Amino acid sequence: MVTDNRRIRYLGHFRNPSCTERHHVAPAKLALGTLLTTAVMATGLSAGASPAAARTAAQPPVSARLTGLPLFKGSVKIKGQAQKTGYYCAPASSSIVLRMFGVKRSQDQLAKEMKTDPKAGATKRQNTLSVLNRHLKPKGYTFRLTYARNRPAALMLRVSHAVGVLKKPTILAVLGNKLPWSKASRTYGHAIVAYGYDRAKGTITVWDPNVAKGALGSHVISAKALAAVVNDRPDSGLGGVYTLSKPLLPR
Repeated sequence: MVTDNRRIRYLGHFRNPSCTERHHVAPAKLALGTLLTTAVMATGLSAGASPAAARTAAQPPVSARLTGLPLFKGSVKIKGQAQKTGYYCAPASSSIVLRMFGVKRSQDQLAKEMKTDPKAGATKRQNTLSVLNRHLKPKGYTFRLTYARNRPAALMLRVSHAVGVLKKPTILAVLGNKLPWSKASRTYGHAIVAYGYDRAKGTITVWDPNVAKGALGSHVISAKALAAVVNDRPDSGLGGVYTLSKPLLPR
């Protein structure tokens, strides 16, 4: 029987169906020895180092292997603001977030750009998203709206990606009166800023721009409790989480 030596030579990467495992043992050991020798030379280990030591030395540091993955705990520093009016929550939250990208826009400027409606006492979510992206796309970032109502794992993933990986805060659309620190009885839509998280404790840190007593400022809330009040609007095709991303290629 004629075997293809080229297939045997590469550590059994190309297996000849007519060959048995014993045909590959010697070349495999030779290739493994070559790899370990290379690891020894690259890490400065002695030639007599054990194969296990060489494999360990060849591994990148844990910090390097985790680069780009959401860490277990993280936060970014923000400069909090109180909303200037009872319906400026979206402009206020957006002003806080944009400042972290080096974009300085006042609440009044953003309210004008977002067409915040004083009569309705609200800012349309589509307008908030559009204005945010107009300012951030030149910097290589973009927001999109995603769903997370009653999905704490999804909410934690999106917040930890923005804060832990991209080192930026993000915005959450919520039912303001359902927040644990709210004393309001009527139902209303609200925008807050998420800027910290702790996976081990299952908590997210947010800034509420609402000037009502007990509401304004930082709050730590469980991801489960926060996900329960995310203001998703599937009927309108709108999620409640402004999910931040930084595409590798320009759009």
